[in-house]
Amino acid sequence: MKQPGGDVEVERFAAEIAPKGKGYLAVRRCPPDELAHVLEREAGALFSAGARRVYAASTDPGAPLHEGKLGRCRLTHVHDMLLLRRELGEARPGPGGLAVLEPLRPAEGEAWLKIHNVGFFDVPNSTTYGPEELETCLDEDHDCGFFLFEGKAVGVYELALAGQEPEIEGIALRPGFRGRGLGRELLLSAMDRLAELGFQSCFLRVASSNMPALRLYRESGFAEEQIHSKWFEVTVEHG
Repeated sequence: MKQPGGDVEVERFAAEIAPKGKGYLAVRRCPPDELAHVLEREAGALFSAGARRVYAASTDPGAPLHEGKLGRCRLTHVHDMLLLRRELGEARPGPGGLAVLEPLRPAEGEAWLKIHNVGFFDVPNSTTYGPEELETCLDEDHDCGFFLFEGKAVGVYELALAGQEPEIEGIALRPGFRGRGLGRELLLSAMDRLAELGFQSCFLRVASSNMPALRLYRESGFAEEQIHSKWFEVTVEHG
C-alpha cells in the first residue's frame, strides 16, 4: 500500500502480517527532516495492524537509513538485498539430468502456489503468493513452473522475461527435498531454460542473510554487482 503525501512516498506492505507476523516499509521519497516522524508513523501503523516485527528500507538517496536511533525508532541492520548477475554462455555448467522443469498450466495453479509458499516461507523478504500473484506468473512476461524429481513436483521456479535481461525471481524446494544437491540442479535448469530462450545473461536478488542460497549462487558463477537495498528491523520506543 502506497502512502503518498506531498514530498513523502512510502510503500507499506501488510500482506505478510497474517502468515508470518511481519510488516515491511519501503521509503521511496522523504525529506530528511521528516524521516524520523514518517518512519515512526508507518511502523506504528503496521504494529497496530498486528505485525510482531517491522522491517524498513529506503531507496531515497537523500534519506538513507542507518543503524541506531532515529527519533523514537531504533534501527537494527538485518541484511542487504544483493543483485547478482551471470553470463549464460557456453562455459556455463549444465544440469545433471536429475530432474526436469514443467511449465505451469492454469489448472495447476493451486498446487504451484502451495509449493511456492511452503518453499519460500522462511526466506528473508519473501512474499506469500495468492490468486493475484498467480495471475502474473501465468502472463506472457513470465515463465514459471514445477521442478520434477522422479516424477514428483518437489520445487518451483519463477522467471521474469520482460526487458532485455531476464530475472530469476525465485527457485524453491519443498523442505523435505533440500540438502540433496537439487537446489543446484534447479538453478542450472532455470539457467538452461533462459539460454534456450535466447538470453545472453540473467540476474537475481538474494538477501545477504540467506547464506545457503548466496553460497549456491556464488558457486554457480553469479557475481555480486551491487547492493539493491539495505533492510533494518524497526522498533519504536514509547513513553
